[in-house]
Amino acid sequence: MEQKFLKWWDGFRLSAMGIVLASKKRKFWLVFLVSFVIFGTLLSLLSGGMGAINLFFATNFGGKMKILGDGFLSLFGVGKTFPDWLLTFSISLLQALLIALIVLVWKKKRSNNTANYVSKTNSRKGKFDTDNGSNVQSVGIIAGLAILGSGCPTCGTALVTPMLGAVFSTGSYAIAGTISGVITFLAIIVAIISVKKVAEEAYVIMIDEEWRKNHKKEKSREK
Repeated sequence: MEQKFLKWWDGFRLSAMGIVLASKKRKFWLVFLVSFVIFGTLLSLLSGGMGAINLFFATNFGGKMKILGDGFLSLFGVGKTFPDWLLTFSISLLQALLIALIVLVWKKKRSNNTANYVSKTNSRKGKFDTDNGSNVQSVGIIAGLAILGSGCPTCGTALVTPMLGAVFSTGSYAIAGTISGVITFLAIIVAIISVKKVAEEAYVIMIDEEWRKNHKKEKSREK
């Protein structure tokens, strides 16, 4: 039991170090901020059900900009209750972090040609291309769960409410509230696990990259 805990803790420690190393790259922040704003604004708009989305497509350009602006501001808690804001903000943060890490790992693998090294160091992850496909799939799963679990179940605007209403004639709001909460919780868990996995991989690649650079410098000095 103790060994499992230490292994689990070591994995999260390496993931944290990987995120710290990744945060030193400007391209990481660019992808992170763009992903955070886009995905977070979308979730904020869906927090009131499909009404904001339907209005967006029905209104003029000025109206569209106002709707997007309101969605962006609500991502930072404007006009939202603290629990609703915290869930939306947390999922958006984790999703953006995951996307930024995936892009960073993909670029590092291509530019530094470290695929063989990563495969040997962490064989559990499988092949180079399989990992990329698996990581992208995780992004889609998290996005799907987060969007499906969004909305306000108590006021009948959760996206799962209409589906449940077609099956249950009464009490669909209460059921939607429970299911929406479970789906959102699953989205957060999947996001944390995915971030941990990709951040560990990012740490291995960037440490290897640093070692290669230092090795080249030592060789050039010897010459």
